[in-house]
Amino acid sequence: MHKRVVMLGLLALATQALAEDGRYEALPLAVADGGKGGGRALILDTRDGHVWVWSENELLNSPDGQRRYGSGFIYQGKLRPGTKPGEIIEQQSR
Repeated sequence: MHKRVVMLGLLALATQALAEDGRYEALPLAVADGGKGGGRALILDTRDGHVWVWSENELLNSPDGQRRYGSGFIYQGKLRPGTKPGEIIEQQSR
């Protein structure tokens, strides 16, 4: 557990160091009980509304077609501003 917290902290620091004026925010995501482990973080582009999930233990496809576990970013879509508290924000079309 301690290793995961350190990894997410390093990810957040690296993201912050590369960000322009705090444009990108990284928030750690809790692992579900009984999950396979691995750190996860939500990355938010505060300027344009893009959202990614970073996972250190994601099932990936290699160029040769093999499947393996590794770290990767998963694009979740683009958010839009809400108009009232509690509003559900749906993904915008690309």
